[in-house]
Amino acid sequence: MFTWNFQYISKARLAEALSQLRLEEQRGDILIRIHTAIHMADEAVDLAKFIKNIVPTAQIFGTSTSAVISWGQLLPNRCVVSVTLMDETCVKTVMLPTYDTETDTPIAPEELSRMVKEAAVTEDTKLILTFLTRKYLDVYSFIEKCNDQFPGVQMIGGVANTSDISLKKFLDTGFVFNENGCSDKSIMVCSLSGKSLESFSSYATGVQILDEEVEITDTFGATILSIDGKDGAGEYLLGVGEDVKERSELTNLFPYVYSDVSDIPIFVRFSDKESLEDIYPKDVPGNKRFYDAHPDLDTASKRETITANHNVTAGKKLKRAFIYDRKIISDNRSLFRRVENFEKAETLFGYSCIARAMIYSSCVKWELSAYANSNISGCITEGEIAFVNGRNSFANCSFVVSVFGEKPARQDFNPYVFYHTDSLAEDNKELIDYLMDIEKKFELNNRDSVASSLKSFIKQCELKLLYAENQDIPNNAALTMDIKLNGYDRVCVISVSGVSGMKSVFSKELVDFTYRSFVSKCSNFAKSRGYKLYSMEDWQLAIAEPSYMVTLSKFVADMEQLQNELFEYSEDSIAIVPIFCVIDGCTEDNLNSLYYSSRVEMVNKNLQFYVCDAFEHQVDEDSIRERYHMLNVIKYAIENDKVIPYYQGIYNNKTNKIDHYESLMRLQDENGKIYYPNSFLDLARSYGLIYDALSLQMIRKVFDKFKDIEDISVSMNLNIRDIKNKQFMEYIFDRLSSVPHPENFVFEILENEDIDDYNFLVFFVDRIHALGGQISIDDFGSGFSNLQHIVNIHTDYIKIDGSIVRTCCENIESEHLIALIAGWKKLTSGRITIVAEFVENESIQEILLKYNIDYSQGYLFSKPAPELMES
Repeated sequence: MFTWNFQYISKARLAEALSQLRLEEQRGDILIRIHTAIHMADEAVDLAKFIKNIVPTAQIFGTSTSAVISWGQLLPNRCVVSVTLMDETCVKTVMLPTYDTETDTPIAPEELSRMVKEAAVTEDTKLILTFLTRKYLDVYSFIEKCNDQFPGVQMIGGVANTSDISLKKFLDTGFVFNENGCSDKSIMVCSLSGKSLESFSSYATGVQILDEEVEITDTFGATILSIDGKDGAGEYLLGVGEDVKERSELTNLFPYVYSDVSDIPIFVRFSDKESLEDIYPKDVPGNKRFYDAHPDLDTASKRETITANHNVTAGKKLKRAFIYDRKIISDNRSLFRRVENFEKAETLFGYSCIARAMIYSSCVKWELSAYANSNISGCITEGEIAFVNGRNSFANCSFVVSVFGEKPARQDFNPYVFYHTDSLAEDNKELIDYLMDIEKKFELNNRDSVASSLKSFIKQCELKLLYAENQDIPNNAALTMDIKLNGYDRVCVISVSGVSGMKSVFSKELVDFTYRSFVSKCSNFAKSRGYKLYSMEDWQLAIAEPSYMVTLSKFVADMEQLQNELFEYSEDSIAIVPIFCVIDGCTEDNLNSLYYSSRVEMVNKNLQFYVCDAFEHQVDEDSIRERYHMLNVIKYAIENDKVIPYYQGIYNNKTNKIDHYESLMRLQDENGKIYYPNSFLDLARSYGLIYDALSLQMIRKVFDKFKDIEDISVSMNLNIRDIKNKQFMEYIFDRLSSVPHPENFVFEILENEDIDDYNFLVFFVDRIHALGGQISIDDFGSGFSNLQHIVNIHTDYIKIDGSIVRTCCENIESEHLIALIAGWKKLTSGRITIVAEFVENESIQEILLKYNIDYSQGYLFSKPAPELMES
């Protein structure tokens, strides 16, 4: 089995890509899925026909969507074409009507499931890909009936949508298609069958169940008329608050769940501006059954309603729920482990709900990134089909994955995403803000006047959102709430250094005991002083108090005392080094930035205790604007090939001519302005991948310019990040091995970073020498570390630090250092070539000639320019 995904750009490009796969030579069945967010219905059919003409044996399966999934990326306004070539698996695709063509009424779920079985299911069917449209509201019942018709067969897919999105109501603009046509009243089915085929399907939601069970007692299609005999919309509002009337997005935060499938959310849309006749037009034949069931109901008047995206049934039991970051992470970690461990992982299908992206803007991108290196493809849906505990179920706000194959195979996954969940925590803000608003209303109004069910619901939400997992300690979200609502503006963040080393040396039991002891000491101390303790993250706590309750000097003294107590030796636990950072005058907005800037200061000065005054760290808006302007310049330069090498000639004091150059990076913006390294290089280094892109463009251009030059050499600056970048190094090695004069390329190791792995550096130097290139050490004489370079690596050049050269005329010590370096060269029998930089006048040059320095570099001889000097 083989799967490949293409982003559709044009028919010509698609034809070229398909021809490269040589599908006409293959014997196995071929499935081609098309998920498109850019084609109208007739255009999509035309695309399917085009593909069918190129690959006549292919089975085409097409749906509309609002965004596609390809290679683990979420791509709006795109079309993905996914080709899966089977070895032995049988593929059957069929498009069946979901409405009776004569009466224009929905086909009964039991009948539709029977039609699917007859058309596509065999005794060895393992997986069924299924897509319906929003017009078929009996989708939930249909999936239930499929479980009866073909039990144990896994299903995946969902409800097709388009880029038309609404928070007010569920839209029915999606369609399905193949080469024979398209429809918004049909179902697309693809069955995969075979004895060697194995599949695993599962899902992630992030739903946390709350509250007692209630029962749907009356319905009108997808509208819940009553719950426990009371008005359905009224009961929903009592549970989540009246704000939902003005903020439609809140319904996404607080779904229901069916009690028998307790972690699958059911979203409802609240409306107070529509009648039932607006929602279910009487002239639509399929709605007649709803009116027949309620002959005495006032359907013409506008009323408050809650409506699901599928027909609901009286008698079903519900529970209230909410969705939050830690549960999303937990669910996805569980899903990922099972997918990662599946033996026959030849192909992955993945589908995610549009509501998921609307609740947590970063959620879909984050959870897909775990599969970024795999061949997963799919799309965004209006609702998904999930395989839950051995049965298929219609779901909302879920991420569903099927992994399958015929032979053992592994995919390249990215498990590191589970260590980077900050974006999801940020997405919790809307939910926490809502809880804050409700809390304020509790304070402003008589608490007895607030619905008890709402109070209970909010408190249950807070217990999950505002407390650390598996600990009875408020978390960082609780600290944010206390800062905003209760004036907790004096905070001490306590962290422990060396935790990773501790975990690698000591047993888990001893590390856990030490952690519990650390938390217990901090907790007891905080309680004894009347302070509040928070668990921020692993091995990081915070203690906070409003500034009007305690003076800064008293708070600092207490924190110093706690630090001393934590330092105390104990035979039972591991000795820890607690780092204390007191932040005074913090707000919800500045806490993180003040803490991170303080930690940088502490690391630079090797401090374990630090007090930060927020008023002394006022934001410099001009510098922030300049930083983002410079970031835009860098990105523009990378994307538009405006990384410009400048070359400064280096004067050969033996031949009295310039035969060597140093390449220096410049950037050019869209207006032609040139930027020097001191304005962008440090910023680029702080965004590692951006710096890598700059370096690669620079090195490529230098190689391109000098590759065929015989009598002129060039040096290129590298730092330790460049040398540790495998892709970057392989590029250098490849280019160096292909040039006719590798000796003309000198790699200058910069001195601005500590080198923590000399084995790595020695390997790089030896490889460069083996390929014929040369090595130079920059800023020689500026410190002890580059003396270590001379000892540890074999260098061809050393460059005397510019601060020594520039002052050698007025500072006798600087001249002595030049003499010392020149004398040391004699001890090496002249093996090393010496370059002096910042040679700005004749006086400096005379001293350099006095000590037989090989090369002089500076404005006296050459200024950096985009072209080489004329000989």
